[in-house]
Amino acid sequence: MKSNASQDWVEGDVGRWAFSGCAVVGVSVRTGTTVTQILAPWITITGLDGSGKTTLVRALSQELGGFDFRLPYHRFVREFLGLSGDGSAFGDVHTDRLLFATDARLTNSLIQVWRQTYSLLVSQRGWMDNFIFGAVQGISYQEANELLRPAELERPSAIIYLIAEPQVAFSRIAMDQHADKYETPDFIAEQHRETLRFYESVNAGLQVLAPFADIPAMCIDTTTMTSQTVLQQARAFVTNALSTSQS
Repeated sequence: MKSNASQDWVEGDVGRWAFSGCAVVGVSVRTGTTVTQILAPWITITGLDGSGKTTLVRALSQELGGFDFRLPYHRFVREFLGLSGDGSAFGDVHTDRLLFATDARLTNSLIQVWRQTYSLLVSQRGWMDNFIFGAVQGISYQEANELLRPAELERPSAIIYLIAEPQVAFSRIAMDQHADKYETPDFIAEQHRETLRFYESVNAGLQVLAPFADIPAMCIDTTTMTSQTVLQQARAFVTNALSTSQS
C-alpha cells in the first residue's frame, strides 16, 4: 500500500489476494467532493500463552504484507504490572484491569491511524483478552465491558483463537526468561477454560459480548500441530473471511 501525505485518502491491497477493508464515505476537506476511504482489515490472533501466537502473527504478516503489533502496546503496562499486587497475578486485580483497559483505549487511536496507513494489520491479542484475563482473575464480563467499552473501539475484521493443552502450552514457554506474572501452569489452565468460554459465549449471542458478534472467528487447537499446519489453516480462514466481507 502506498501512502502520500498530500493525498486526502489512502487505499491498498493485501498481497496477492487484493483484499479491501472497510469503506468509509466522507467529504474531502480540500476539494469538497465525496470520497471513499479504505480502512485496512485488522486480523487479531489471541489465545493461550504458549499456543503459538507470536509465530503465527509473524508468519501471517510476512506472507500477506501486513503491519504486525502486540497488545498491550505501551511499555508502561509491563512496568507497572510488576508493581501491581506486588507482582502477583491476583494481588491487585483492579489495577491490572485498569492498566490493560487504559492501554487498549490509548492504542485504539493508533490503530485508527494504522488502518489508514497500512494495507493490513495483524495483532497479537485484542480487546477480547481484557475479558478472558479478567475472567481468570474473577472479573465478570459485565465489569470488563464497563471498564473497556469495546463498542467504542475499532472492530477487528477477523479473529483467530489459539489454544493448546495447558501443560503442553506451558512447556513451550517454561524457559522464557522474560515471562510475565500470568505465565504459570495454574493461570494457563484457567486461561484455556476462559478462552473457550469466551469463544462459545460470543457464538451463543451473549448480549454483553455484542461488540464481538458477527466477526468471523475460528479456534485452532495447536497441541499436536506444526507451525506450518497452523499457518495453513489460519491463512485459509483469513482468505475466506476477508473475501467474504468484501463481497
